[in-house]
Amino acid sequence: MPTYSYQCETCGSEQDHRCRFVNRPDTLDCNDCGGVSRRVFRVADSQTNDPYNKVTRSSARTNGLVMHMYQCRDCDHQFEELIDFSKGEHFEDSQPCNKCGSTNSRWVPMAKIDRFSEKFPYFDRGLGVMLQSKQHRRDICKARGLTPVDGDWDVEKEFSKWDTRVEKEEKEYADYCERLDHHPAFRQFRESRDKEQRS
Repeated sequence: MPTYSYQCETCGSEQDHRCRFVNRPDTLDCNDCGGVSRRVFRVADSQTNDPYNKVTRSSARTNGLVMHMYQCRDCDHQFEELIDFSKGEHFEDSQPCNKCGSTNSRWVPMAKIDRFSEKFPYFDRGLGVMLQSKQHRRDICKARGLTPVDGDWDVEKEFSKWDTRVEKEEKEYADYCERLDHHPAFRQFRESRDKEQRS
């Protein structure tokens, strides 16, 4: 289950929150002062073309133009906005909705990956690397012990598979406990257990 970081707008303290991607809240109550904590973006450690050297970035801000997806909290309209980092803009800043004009919008992370429509070279945000070819991408993934994912990746479907597996394991464990407590084949086990508990 992913962990998200939140920073308080009042006192600046940070806290982590674990939840499913689809249930991720935009804000939390601050544990220290009770103010509003907003989700903050954290950049991965691997930010270099050399797969053996990792560079920790202290800031998520970069230079250049990047297109990002936003969703209006008032009318639920999704729209794209071009962010210019060289002007001090940031993708987590609220953007005006082009449908209703509200500035109450939130950044929507893109989970779709379509490598075969992209032209090389391009910067892979997940790897933090400027990729020169498909083979270069495979080499970087192999060096870091990663499995490349091609095509569209449905985050909700992956979490649903995990939830189904957990539910199945919980049911199997409940059935096992039920058999231990009531099935005639485990009568001797129950008698031994009860005897140990009495002594």
